[in-house]
Amino acid sequence: MTKYLAKEKYITFKVSTYILALPIDSVFKVVTCPDDLSQTLRATKLAQMGQRTVMLFNLYSYLECNHDRNQQENDHSGRFLIIAQGRIGELYGIQVDAPPNMLSISETSIQPIPQSFHHIGLPTWVSRIAILNQKGEPITILMLDINQAFASKS
Repeated sequence: MTKYLAKEKYITFKVSTYILALPIDSVFKVVTCPDDLSQTLRATKLAQMGQRTVMLFNLYSYLECNHDRNQQENDHSGRFLIIAQGRIGELYGIQVDAPPNMLSISETSIQPIPQSFHHIGLPTWVSRIAILNQKGEPITILMLDINQAFASKS
């Protein structure tokens, strides 16, 4: 008898040289940002999206610690906005340059990361990673905990 391996769906996206993932059930929507809105969002912490207020989270600033800020803003136009929903309904926006993908990841591919990884600059809101084999190459995906990410900012 074959044992069924549970797979969860995730939205994956690239920030700098990292691939990150959010559980699909925490993603409210993904929208395309017009250039003028993209620049406005980069300079603010809150944005009005229709009737809702979205708190913005600049992952580039966390994952590119040694990167010049002015160069960073020129390199990353933030063409897409992933809007995630926290536990109590608050909305968080993450700007990314390329459209995100949907990926099924099995529970067996996800593992906790050693605490020592945080000493090399990996943010504490990445507590798990998935290691997958795609096209014969291993890839590492950082599993983003959106609630922990915003809890650590306050």
